[in-house]
Amino acid sequence: MIAWIKGINWGKTLVVGFLYTIFSVIIQSVLAGPKVGIMSIVLTLATGISIAIIYYYVKDMLPKKFVRRMLFFADLMIGFSFIFFTLPTYLLFNIPIGLLISWFISSFIILVFASFISVKIIGK
Repeated sequence: MIAWIKGINWGKTLVVGFLYTIFSVIIQSVLAGPKVGIMSIVLTLATGISIAIIYYYVKDMLPKKFVRRMLFFADLMIGFSFIFFTLPTYLLFNIPIGLLISWFISSFIILVFASFISVKIIGK
């Protein structure tokens, strides 16, 4: 059941996490302003490492060609982001739809980049 965990290359996982953190901080700085706190960096690093671990878990179920593999993984993450973040946020909180669309677009860009670096660095 947990045999896939033995196949995780933790060095590559940390590289993906650091690259995700760097890209996310750049996007956050451009969209939200230059103030990025330590807690934001730590949580973003944990998110990047989690994305790499999720990729290890599903990589055998993805197509073999690089572009298709990257796009399928990006679609999977974007779909889950929309279902488990965007929709509940819209339904539970009184947030302007423009702000929610902005968050979705920025997370879309970050998740496509995360899928690219996950597929490129971790591979098949």
